[in-house]
Amino acid sequence: EFPNHPMSEGVIAFTFLEALVSSVVTIALGLPIAWQLGRYEWKYARSIRALLAVPFVTPAIVAAMGFLAMIGNDGALYNLGIDLRLQTGIIGEIAELTGWENPGHFIALMIAHAWFNLSLVIRFVEPKLATLSPDYEEQLSMLGQGKRRIDRIRHLWIPLLMGPVIAAAGFTFVFSFTSFALVKWLTPFSLNIETLMASVGGAAGIIGYRLDVSQLVLGAAMIQFFILLLALWLTIKGQNLFKFESEVSDEGFARKRRGKASPLGKTLVYSGIIFTLLPLLSTFIASIRIRSRLAIDDYATEWSFAAYEAAWQGDYSATGAGEAMLTSIYYALITMAVALPIGWTIASNILKFEREGKKWTARALEILTILPLAISSVVVGLGILLGILRWSPELFQFWMMPVIPHIMLTTPFVIRIMLPRLRENRVEYKEQAQMLGLSPLRTWWHAHISLLRGPLIVAAAMTLAFSLGEFGASWVLVRIGSWDTLSVLVDSLMSRPKYDPMVQPIAMAAASMLMLLTFILFLIAERFRPKGEGGGF
Repeated sequence: EFPNHPMSEGVIAFTFLEALVSSVVTIALGLPIAWQLGRYEWKYARSIRALLAVPFVTPAIVAAMGFLAMIGNDGALYNLGIDLRLQTGIIGEIAELTGWENPGHFIALMIAHAWFNLSLVIRFVEPKLATLSPDYEEQLSMLGQGKRRIDRIRHLWIPLLMGPVIAAAGFTFVFSFTSFALVKWLTPFSLNIETLMASVGGAAGIIGYRLDVSQLVLGAAMIQFFILLLALWLTIKGQNLFKFESEVSDEGFARKRRGKASPLGKTLVYSGIIFTLLPLLSTFIASIRIRSRLAIDDYATEWSFAAYEAAWQGDYSATGAGEAMLTSIYYALITMAVALPIGWTIASNILKFEREGKKWTARALEILTILPLAISSVVVGLGILLGILRWSPELFQFWMMPVIPHIMLTTPFVIRIMLPRLRENRVEYKEQAQMLGLSPLRTWWHAHISLLRGPLIVAAAMTLAFSLGEFGASWVLVRIGSWDTLSVLVDSLMSRPKYDPMVQPIAMAAASMLMLLTFILFLIAERFRPKGEGGGF
């Protein structure tokens, strides 16, 4: 009955449309950048790669605030004459000519999704190109079927890159399909499945009350789950279908053989970096710019850090940014303390089954670890909310309740980061340590921990960053003031009426604090990420 409900009209169509278009736009923007970055010699390749990966670990609510600042008055796009928010000028003309309602909002969402998922293309495609031996190209160009560029694309580049491109497009579709904060703020007149469930979920699950809402949420959750499960299955199937085994060459040697990038290549990569940093800079600028209305069309602009002080003290909210930051850090530390050992244990058991020859068991367990990615954060939050409401309402008074969805959502990433590195850890290392007479504790340390230090730190930092930025489940569970996380606080501040000129700068200040926290954790993760490793999942 889901399509027939009055509130769900057009929701499925919009969700599919925005996810599919986001995947196409992301690949179209990311593939040329990944090509240039992976094939040629760059002086600071590792730093460029890290900068281009920043969006993926940026909290979704921070990304939403950044794009609101970009498309709002005095924003970068607005100053270029592109009004995506109020849709005047050329955007308004497009709407009149085509009959398309709110084209500016949709365009802003597509740009934001492409920005958010750009690093997926870089992470999946760039390592393949960077480590491919130049001998393949030289040998193919000497053969009859490789003399023309179109033939080399057909016989080398498509087989090589199709798997990574399918993976990047598949994950982009999944993350765009479950987008919450960006859809909530950038397309306020259009609902996807995620924002629909969040908006009506508060009335679901109450016995004898609004049965239609409970059915609507259940239908939406099941439709979303099966679609995401199918998308993940097709992604894995596509990767396996286009698996291209090639000799891995030293990255520095391969880059040097191909030489430096052309001026066009440099323009593409540096434009990608500017595109990556622009929403983040826009968030910070909006946090120190306070605009006061003097008359109908007259404004006064003041540059000040007063918004940071007001946000920290909680002058405009039930919880100050300092308290919300501490709450977020507590949740993140507990999430890391639980998700790391659980993820390590599951990854170790997958490896154990593989080495014992139980391939099907290992494969089934590995697939099960991906299933949480087919459950969106809002569904996780609603599931916990309804379960507590049904079985133990007193848990609503337990301040650690929001940690549960954080653990559920971050553990799959820990497994995906640890499993490839565990597979490289040979059994002989443990046997050699035992032959040297080391104690069980020292054997465990030297044969496991010391060799897995990098992936462990990456997994820990990523877990902390994802927990700090988690928004959907937290928004469903903790919108009561006392346990607000920093991401929920940003949303609640931005939702206030904008009559007071301090409201938006304070929301942007809180978003900047969250951005700084996650950026520090990301730098730690990049510092210890093994050279040549791709996306980490």
